[in-house]
Amino acid sequence: MGKEAVAILAVVAVLGCVAAPASASDELAHWAFDEGAGQVAADATAHANDGQLGATSGPDADDPAWIAGHDGGRALAFDGSEYVAVADTSLLEPAHVAVDAWVRNAGSPGRWRYVLSKGSLACDRSAYGLYSGWAGGMSFYVSSTTHYTISPEVPRWRIWDGAWHHVVGTYDGQSVRLYVDGAQVGDGTPATFPIAYGIGSKGVYLGIYRGSCSLGFKGAIDDVHVWSDAPPQPGPPLPPIDPEPGTPTQIAIPGGGQASTNPAQNVLSSGARRCLRVSLNRRTVPLHKRVRVVATVRRGKQRMMGVHVLVRGAGVTASGKTNGRGRAGIRLRAHRRGHLTVRVRGQRASCPTQTVRAR
Repeated sequence: MGKEAVAILAVVAVLGCVAAPASASDELAHWAFDEGAGQVAADATAHANDGQLGATSGPDADDPAWIAGHDGGRALAFDGSEYVAVADTSLLEPAHVAVDAWVRNAGSPGRWRYVLSKGSLACDRSAYGLYSGWAGGMSFYVSSTTHYTISPEVPRWRIWDGAWHHVVGTYDGQSVRLYVDGAQVGDGTPATFPIAYGIGSKGVYLGIYRGSCSLGFKGAIDDVHVWSDAPPQPGPPLPPIDPEPGTPTQIAIPGGGQASTNPAQNVLSSGARRCLRVSLNRRTVPLHKRVRVVATVRRGKQRMMGVHVLVRGAGVTASGKTNGRGRAGIRLRAHRRGHLTVRVRGQRASCPTQTVRAR
């Protein structure tokens, strides 16, 4: 069976046995990565949205490596800084959109690492993106001018196990959804807005987000498709996958301006939002005894996960990282009386800085 037939059958499997597959006219791009060599990732559709490996038409340090694919063909391996660039085209700006790909890596590539990005605004967001989400799993999102909406995120252990997995992100004008190996993750996230194209750059990248920052994927990618609409959804053919708890699914853009799919960029993007609010479960600790202090980190009402919290002073240097509930459990032992200062890595944790008294 040819690779195109396999790819079409895979999409049908994801969307259910009774669902009709999307017609050929709905397929806007298909990068099969079957060349196996050279600088071009050809578009297998008639639309000629060919991609270029790396920064130049010749070999360079930004070129991903050719490897064996998921179905006996070829694929590309990315090291976190390599990419495939596709020229700007309005064809890849449909009202509704579906993106699917095969991905593989042993261990999470990290948070906010892109398999595909369409456009970029500073270090903030794409018009639509398939990426590793807030917990290092996998998510799909679409943006409007006022907010962006993220599908429920598949847990990292479910997808980054060293095997190939088929991921499909869809937006049909009603919900943003993610499927992994034929199973829907969660229930989808409601959304009815038009996608905001033309804000910032408009190019498409495979394996990276490129704006004022670069958020590159580490792992293998194969058979990437972009469709002009989400095919029919009769219901998940397999039991749904429980999403990663505590990850956001909808984030407002204050004043219709910039917001980030990377929360660290939100912290740094403006003076008004530069500091985080930290609350502590205790304000005093006994001397010479090992105790646990729990710090909860918020920006506004939103709890922040994956934030490093440092505690220093009174003979103490300790740290912790917030979990999916925005909480960091920090074990420490104070050796002298005084104040312990709580900070987020590289900046003050709150306004004003939180303290714990050792006595």
